[in-house]
Amino acid sequence: MVRPLPGTGHPDQASCLAPRPPSPLHWMTPSHLQAAIKNLVGHRDLLVHFVARDLKSRYAGSFMGIVWNVVHPLVMITIYTLVFSRIMQARLPGMPDVYSYSIYLCAGLLPWNAFAEVVSRSATVFLDQAWLLKKIRIPKTLLSGSIVLSSAINFLIGFSIFFLFLLLTGHVPNRAYLILPLLLVLQFAFAFGLGLMVSVLNVFLRDISQLVGIGLQFWFWLTPIVYLEEVLPDGIRRLLRLNPMTHFLRGYHGVILDGLVPSWSLLGTTALAALMSLAIGSAIFFRLKDEIADEV
Repeated sequence: MVRPLPGTGHPDQASCLAPRPPSPLHWMTPSHLQAAIKNLVGHRDLLVHFVARDLKSRYAGSFMGIVWNVVHPLVMITIYTLVFSRIMQARLPGMPDVYSYSIYLCAGLLPWNAFAEVVSRSATVFLDQAWLLKKIRIPKTLLSGSIVLSSAINFLIGFSIFFLFLLLTGHVPNRAYLILPLLLVLQFAFAFGLGLMVSVLNVFLRDISQLVGIGLQFWFWLTPIVYLEEVLPDGIRRLLRLNPMTHFLRGYHGVILDGLVPSWSLLGTTALAALMSLAIGSAIFFRLKDEIADEV
């Protein structure tokens, strides 16, 4: 016979007093994300310093310096326009515009390159800045955040060149372009979360940075950048819907090529992807951040 515990009054109530096992995701809380954002905002002066240092160090010792940030996208857009629009005369189905495929390609490549740059550079940021982490105590999220802002500045320079190209080819922007800043913020937030994950994990397993490079190559071809979704079998198209970058690219293509505002469904999907990436990335970071300085 089971006797009740004193003060419980019933045997079944004793089991209610036993501590419940923690949830597998008990370590992933909104406070982690809030702390990451607080670090970036509270140390914004230091963040700006890191961004400026990163931009200068990229072309340190070169004659043209930061002007290369303009040259690279200008050359890319020119080459793609000449090769695909003039030489190969590639067109999008149902669009007689001679520049349609070049615009489709650039509208996907520019955001993708910015995304890939954030993730790939974040993977080694703590190892690259090991001397700084061992010398002074700073919020480590600033290092990842500086990569995001630096890449965002480079993207804006490249997109400005692309925007000028659109104007010169007769593609006048409409009100749908006003949604582009929201898409960009969500994409860079998504990249920042992934960057936090791989930056921390690479400290403890140095193969992560190599896997990131390989993974980004597969990810590129699993994203409709150089091809149209419509040419793929239905099964592959359903698989692409699981890829968050597919939804970001749909948004860019819809705005730039068709002048259409993305649907609420697409915006909700991209926002959810960004939020989940930030939540998981910040949770992993704050769980392991105290051990980073000892491992680098």
